[in-house]
Amino acid sequence: MKHKKKKDVRWEYIFGVNPIQEAINAGRRKISGIIVKKGATGKPVLSLISHAKRCNIPVDFSSIDKIARLADAEGHQGIVALVTMPRLTDFDKLVERAISKPKSGRPTLCLLDGVMDPRNLGAIIRSANAFGLDGVIYPAKRAASYTPVAAKASAGAGEHMSLCPVNNIAECVRKLRDDGFHCVALDAGGTEELDFAGISALALVLGSEGKGIRPLVIKRCDKVMKIPITGPVGSLNVSSAAAVTFHMASSR
Repeated sequence: MKHKKKKDVRWEYIFGVNPIQEAINAGRRKISGIIVKKGATGKPVLSLISHAKRCNIPVDFSSIDKIARLADAEGHQGIVALVTMPRLTDFDKLVERAISKPKSGRPTLCLLDGVMDPRNLGAIIRSANAFGLDGVIYPAKRAASYTPVAAKASAGAGEHMSLCPVNNIAECVRKLRDDGFHCVALDAGGTEELDFAGISALALVLGSEGKGIRPLVIKRCDKVMKIPITGPVGSLNVSSAAAVTFHMASSR
């Protein structure tokens, strides 16, 4: 597969039917071409091939071994696509866009303080998209980023979301409060159960899989809330906790 190389353009292979399908639908990335396993069957793959051809995207066929090497991860479903790197969002522009939402919708952002597993990041992005959040903010370094593995875990939802890597989550919390956002840290040790009534602009902060939210970030939040759990296991995985919280935030 060939494409015209430009010095300022970087490429990567994404994999799986849904991420590739949504990359085409969203139109944010340039797609050089798609490689499919020889003899591929199944309605989802065949439908994607037809869609790609209608969009004038080259489709080649190759061995499953080559596709596995290009994907370099499990769950590739026998299909990869060579695409430009994801389009990321500037923090100030994201906040401005969220605030300018129609009055019928509450601006809602998610901040992740050190989520390390790209599959958790992808699952959180998927939930954020499903429940209408305006964007997901995460550390640019020493944390999971929107890689092809995260794209697969998001089922392609990341192609439609505003994704914003930043240098300092604690500083972002401070800026959001200055801009009128009510910043809520989600922690099992929270003093209040989830309740977002009366909040006009909401920023939800979730922590890493092991250590949770760092003390400085918690200190800068307006409140620390918890999910009411009645079962014997008193905690949820961060991506599950995010899904519950996003649902409650969207149910005004």
